[in-house]
Order: sequence, then C-alpha cells, then structure tokens
Amino acid sequence: MRTRAMVFAILTLASTCTPWVSAQESGRIETRTRLVSLFSGLQNQWLDAIKRKDVAALDRLLSEDFEVWTPTHTGPIPREDWQAQAFAENLKSFHVADLAVKSPRDGIAIESFRLETATSRGGSDVTQRFFVVNLWTSDKDSWRCTDSYISPVTTPPPTASAKPTGKE
Repeated sequence: MRTRAMVFAILTLASTCTPWVSAQESGRIETRTRLVSLFSGLQNQWLDAIKRKDVAALDRLLSEDFEVWTPTHTGPIPREDWQAQAFAENLKSFHVADLAVKSPRDGIAIESFRLETATSRGGSDVTQRFFVVNLWTSDKDSWRCTDSYISPVTTPPPTASAKPTGKE
C-alpha cells in the first residue's frame, strides 16, 4: 500500500508539472534503455489487447487486483469495471510518447508516458490525451501491472521549436 501511495504522489506531482520537453527538443540524443524497450513492448501489447478486445492478452499483463486511479474518481476503479469500459469503446489507434521507466528495487518498476488515443463512440471519433503512470511487479520472468494512474491532459502536446540560427 505504501508503494501505491508513492506512485500516486509521483502522478500528482507530474500532472501539476506538465512542461514536457522531449529529448529531441532539448538537443540531447536519447538511447533506449533495456527497461524502456521492455515496457514499450508491454505497453503496446496492452493497448493492442484493448484494441482487439482480447481478454486473454490482458490477463497476461494485469494482476488480479489491478486498479485504475484517476483524478475524477474518489477511489480506485476495479479491474472488471475498467475493462468493461475499455472494451465498450472502439480503440482505433494509439500513440505512446516519452516513455520512462524506473526500477526502485528488483521486481518493481514504475512506468510513465504520454498517451494519445483515437476512439469511436456512438459513431463519432474522439481523440484524447493522457499522462499515465503504471506500477508493475515481476514474478520471476513475467511482469504484471498492479495499478494504473491515468490523468487526462487538456493542454496541447509539445511542439518542436525552431532550430536557433545563432543570430538572435
């Protein structure tokens, strides 16, 4: 429970400090770490499972006690309720950006990223942006998400600034 409180505090801090600057905008060259590569794959599997409405694929990625936390609900959303809501929408496409992963100790990983989704609701297309923090645990060689903290983002995504000419 202490770990969940820590991740919730991280999400709260991150959602109030939303000036996202990508590595490209800052001029740094970013090398993907082993953890970023691993969790990027897991996140794509997760979102593909939602897109295909594949319960078995989600079962491999989510723990039995998986919960979703959002700023619009007073408590956690149980897995069954979240899954029913996720499958009720038709996910057409998704884009994950600025994925970062930290493993504070063996068997635990905290993943954060920006997510943009395009869904179809009642015949109309809806695009939404979120900031997501996931808490993952490992049992030997498989990772399962125990908690997801999802916050809608209402500001536009960052844009690449013009390259300086040196004459400013």
